[in-house]
This record gives sequence, structure tokens and C-alpha cells, in this order.
Amino acid sequence: MSQDNVETVRKAFETFGAEGIDAALSFFAPDFVWYPTDRWLEGDAYRGHDGMRRLAAAFAENFDDFRYDVRDVRDAEDRVVALVDMIGRIKPSGAEISQRLAFVVAGFRDGTFREVRAFQSWPEALEAVGLSEA
Repeated sequence: MSQDNVETVRKAFETFGAEGIDAALSFFAPDFVWYPTDRWLEGDAYRGHDGMRRLAAAFAENFDDFRYDVRDVRDAEDRVVALVDMIGRIKPSGAEISQRLAFVVAGFRDGTFREVRAFQSWPEALEAVGLSEA
């Protein structure tokens, strides 16, 4: 089952990046919660499908060609850790940016998940689930 969770997370980020939030919502449970990093100024949690649409809209307001590039996905028993580059072009300058973040995904059920927590670094996310770099 854990390999299924790893693939679910990989597909969710890839779908979000390639097809947008509405296509990716099938991976997010209706009672889903996304917790951004502590550096995020727009709010401390995004709840449900409408919350995810608001989060995606915040990125769309500031970036063109916004997408996720999945670098690594690891099983952590009942959770999954994903290392992801968030890539886009800043509006209106067109300057390209890339920010690497790590996510801990939890609450898997029937091909969906209920929670994502964002971390500023890969080691921080691994530590949160009791794993290490090795």
C-alpha cells in the first residue's frame, strides 16, 4: 500500500503542474488541509477543494507557467515525503524562479490524501517523519 501512496503523491504533483488544480483535485480528499511553510504570508492553512483553488490562485496571480517538478518521493510508513521544485516566471517581469520545498503528505484513503505540510528543506521534512538523508 505504501508504494501506492508514493505514486499517488507523484501523480498529484505532476497533474497539478501539467493540468492545473482542477485536474489535481481528484487526489485531494474533500476534507483536505494544506499547511504552507511558516514563511507564507497569505494564511496558515488551506482547507478543502476551495482552499486549494485559493492557494493555486495566489500563485497564478504572481507567476506565469507555474508548475511543480518532482525531484524525489519517499515512503515514510503512513506518510510520504516529496521533494519538489516550484517553478514559474514572475509577473510582469518574466524572470524565471525556482524554489525547492519539501512536503509531508498524510491521511491516505482510496487514492486520495487529507493533509500536506510544507517545509523549507528536505532535511526538515525527513526529520518530521523520522527519516534521515542517508
